[in-house]
Amino acid sequence: MKKQSIFTLVPERVQFEDFWVEIRRRNLWLIKLRYGAVLMLTSMILGTYLLKIIYPDFDLDTKPHWIIALSILVYNIFYHLLWRKLATARGWFREESESKKQFKFRSTHFSLLQICTDFLALILFIYFTGGIETPIFVLYIFHVIIGSLFLPGIIMTIIITAVFIISVLITLFEYLGYIPHHPIYGLITEDSYYNIQYIIVFYAIFALALYLSTYLANSIAKELYRSHRSLDEAYNELERAEKAKSKYIMSFVHDLKTPLSAVITYINMMLEGAYGEIPMQLKTPLERSKIRLNNGIELINDILYLSSLKLGILTTKVQPINLVAFFKEILDEFKDTIQTKEIQVQIKSYPDEEIYFNGDKTILKLAFANLISNSLKYTDSGGEVEIYINDSPKVLVISIADSGIGIPDKEKDKIFNDFYRSTISKKKGIEGTGLGMSVVLEALKYYNATIKLESPSHLQKSANIPGTEFIIEFKKL
Repeated sequence: MKKQSIFTLVPERVQFEDFWVEIRRRNLWLIKLRYGAVLMLTSMILGTYLLKIIYPDFDLDTKPHWIIALSILVYNIFYHLLWRKLATARGWFREESESKKQFKFRSTHFSLLQICTDFLALILFIYFTGGIETPIFVLYIFHVIIGSLFLPGIIMTIIITAVFIISVLITLFEYLGYIPHHPIYGLITEDSYYNIQYIIVFYAIFALALYLSTYLANSIAKELYRSHRSLDEAYNELERAEKAKSKYIMSFVHDLKTPLSAVITYINMMLEGAYGEIPMQLKTPLERSKIRLNNGIELINDILYLSSLKLGILTTKVQPINLVAFFKEILDEFKDTIQTKEIQVQIKSYPDEEIYFNGDKTILKLAFANLISNSLKYTDSGGEVEIYINDSPKVLVISIADSGIGIPDKEKDKIFNDFYRSTISKKKGIEGTGLGMSVVLEALKYYNATIKLESPSHLQKSANIPGTEFIIEFKKL
């Protein structure tokens, strides 16, 4: 195994999958925070004009501060554009790790670049605001804490050592008269920058504060990373156990289909008279037994689908899907139910019928066939079902509404639980496995889609027939 350098930007303790996702988020957070810093700096500069009115002796040359504020804004916009370019090129919007990808310029390099330019801007801002005489020196501690969230201790130590040396040199050059001093007139009455005893004491305390803050902040960050890693490993262990359990259930449940299918075959032969005439009083029990057995096979298929989705073993094939044609195909499978119950079904789309979505047809069908099946199942004869597709540049919204029995408010949060069935469906004797919505939820997870339930729906017939509407949103990059 290749030995790591102590100067690496990625120490061993933080080399786990979620580390890279977190660093990318923090980089973006730092960019957004810097916009706030520019606003605060601008407010401070404008505030000096007010102080001049209140305190006539107060004076500060604000030209360098305006230049610094503008420079921070410019390089922050550059970093923001660079972050978005890298995010698009490398798929950062999808929460993937960089640990297995060989990039010359990684997220930690981006962090180092941001932190170094921030320290440089702060050094210049402090110099033009009185240097050693300004209370703004305390902002170094704030920057040390932020830097420790991104970079390992050895790198931060090198950075603050450079900052300390540059600060001492600036003060020394001011003391020797090599560079001009920029005092805040009317606020500081003594020339502290020219007092050698004050300079020595100040920088002794400043060095202690810098290095102690770096050590404490990095120690806390290190413990947080270790805790995060422990939680990540525990989660992975639970996930492995869950997969092992799901595989066992799949193999066990799959074997149940064979005897059930055999029993259904024999019942069909009996009902068709293959074994002679069946007494009328036995036909009804046999038909109900057949229905129950078919429900059992449906339950097994749902469990197998759900387990396959959770294990991620379904073979996916991404292709452009014409959504209107896709829903027509699904409805065609429920043609008998629609005709028997005389349900009015409509497919509406905006802006037109040629709306395409890149996805796996099998997985999408798992989700929407279950939703449509439920709408038809829980809608009484003569009711309505509406499928509405709304395509926009940022989001694709698909809603499936019905004028059915609805879902009580207290049960809305439970319907996505495995094997849960609403009290109304049980009272009405409507058959079901209680796994359909779980399959829907797992299928939509493939696309990071969200699903929202509304009951009553806009197709509500009455207080007793409120209807249900499911609204699914697919976000686009």
